[in-house]
Amino acid sequence: MAMHGIVYATNPRRGMIAIQTDGYGFTIIEDDVSNFELGDEVRWENDTGLGGEDYYNVTQDHTYHVFVQNHYVPPHLLRKQLLLEN
Repeated sequence: MAMHGIVYATNPRRGMIAIQTDGYGFTIIEDDVSNFELGDEVRWENDTGLGGEDYYNVTQDHTYHVFVQNHYVPPHLLRKQLLLEN
């Protein structure tokens, strides 16, 4: 299923990005965080694919090959998934 969301948070030290999706929690990816700014709209094809995937940054009109860590992350686990807390 095709998905889309908005860049919600990043962890620049770890190269991790959280994308908020309507009704599906957050998707966590790894990439150079300079490729994604807070508020950027992002689209991708596979709602369950992990590992290497192509994500299209609609705002910047560019496709990036990213590493997908997780999907459907609930808000209360976001900081832990982004490795922002111990």
